[in-house]
Amino acid sequence: MTKRERARLFRERLKSAIAEAGLSAAALARRAELDRSALSQLLKDDAAALPNGDSLARLALALEVSADWLLGLSAEPGSAARILEQAVQVAPAVMHPVDRDILAWHHEALGQKIRYAPASLPTPLKTEAVMAFEFRHFALKNADQAIAEAERQLSELRRPESDMEIVMSTQSLADFAFGASIWTGLPAAERKAQLIAIAEATESLYPGLRLHLFDGRRYYTAAFTVFGHQRAILYIGQRYLVFTRGERVLTMIRHFDELVRAAGALPDRSWEWIRDLAKRI
Repeated sequence: MTKRERARLFRERLKSAIAEAGLSAAALARRAELDRSALSQLLKDDAAALPNGDSLARLALALEVSADWLLGLSAEPGSAARILEQAVQVAPAVMHPVDRDILAWHHEALGQKIRYAPASLPTPLKTEAVMAFEFRHFALKNADQAIAEAERQLSELRRPESDMEIVMSTQSLADFAFGASIWTGLPAAERKAQLIAIAEATESLYPGLRLHLFDGRRYYTAAFTVFGHQRAILYIGQRYLVFTRGERVLTMIRHFDELVRAAGALPDRSWEWIRDLAKRI
């Protein structure tokens, strides 16, 4: 891009930002503490000059836009602070009955790969007994709705365009199998039935559904989901951190891929490991 072309782009974006802010040139000059005649020169249709660094910074600050955007160096008009605020958001994690945000993100990513590291067991693969146990502190209708939603998600996994990968540690499944941690009080028969259900689902839905099991003594992950390439969510308890910018989403994808490479149980054999675990209950 030549200097004249960059000056033209700067002029167009400056005028657009002024209109978006609802300001006159005089009002902008006052807000940016710039000489009105100097601003007028920058706005002239045949102007070939670019502002100096101080004037550019004052204009960007006054208009709450990025200086890089004004110069055509960025496609994002927002300031760095605004871009960061949009790139990392916080959303409430609904425990019951159904998380509408999660449903919308799944629908948005239909036909794309979903990468999933669950907080406990994979939601679509949970049995009714396990769902009821998890929601025992809430109203019965909430547990019923959660069960219905899990069944709907499992039905979606049977669609030919479905593509989901799940990573879990073998230790988290062993904790479940032997009723440790949050699973204390869940009867052994229901734990065994749940493991068999996971084994059957991962075998029958392969390769559209792939489960990778890694050694939790060597690797760690928090719970997260990546929806295609447009959104990643990190579960931190009663909240999600939602990332919607490319580099941050790619970082979560790379983390997921590292866990996949570390997995000892390959996805076309993970159900055998789970069946063996169920036999030990």
